[in-house]
Amino acid sequence: MTFLKKDAFKRLFLCLLLTYSITVVAAQSGDIACPVSLSGSDYDEIAQVKYVYDGDTLTLDDGRKVRLIGINTPEMGRKGKPHQPYSIEAKNALKSLIARDKSIRLLHGIDVQDRYGRLLAHGFLDDGQNIQSKLLSQGLASAIMISPNTRFAACYLEQEREARCAGKGIWKKQRTLQVGKLKPKHKGFQIVRGKVKSINSNSKGIWINLEDKLTIGIRPDNEHLFDLDEIRELLDRPVVVRGWINKSKKPTPYYLRVRHPSSIQTEETFDCN
Repeated sequence: MTFLKKDAFKRLFLCLLLTYSITVVAAQSGDIACPVSLSGSDYDEIAQVKYVYDGDTLTLDDGRKVRLIGINTPEMGRKGKPHQPYSIEAKNALKSLIARDKSIRLLHGIDVQDRYGRLLAHGFLDDGQNIQSKLLSQGLASAIMISPNTRFAACYLEQEREARCAGKGIWKKQRTLQVGKLKPKHKGFQIVRGKVKSINSNSKGIWINLEDKLTIGIRPDNEHLFDLDEIRELLDRPVVVRGWINKSKKPTPYYLRVRHPSSIQTEETFDCN
């Protein structure tokens, strides 16, 4: 269960229906996951890859850094920190995919750059395979949607779910974190479970309190994507939320900003039962 306003829900339903139809056809024809009907001229560019930084970031020959939209892979260890589990596998998987063609086809996001100046794009191989989908299906990435760059959202979420429920890659062990066990070392991307203790809203956003440990923030520029009545139904229910954990200035010690309804799920929706 995600929490969209009615018109947004209808659009997501149609997207899910289309994705299901594509998946059925693909399965019957032996086609690839997350296929797209794009001719060469429909891509924003075809570029040469110079360096693969990690599983979701690479550098082009002209020096631009590209962040792949819709996924997050485990972090490589830097500045004395250890590699996160499966970070090397994710990096090597991306290198292997790129090495086949020596180039990448890019479809830019609506927001073309992030705050670090990186180009935001969906990546494709010469044969049309969606790179994000390949990493998700191997269990080497988590899906994460940041509005307005939500194209292929339904497909990416389904690819993650299939890998997660099959216990592939990062999902071989339980990769969700109980909110009560949050510690400073957990800053960064996490998928967190916890029970909703309170929900409040004001001019600065909607604030969801998980067990007095974590505040989930929905800021005004993303509020139009959510249905407040449905969010209020989460009170006293266990949820699974994903995003980047930071230290908080709120009464709770930690904060996580949510930018898309798919980042909040009820526990029963997230689980594979």
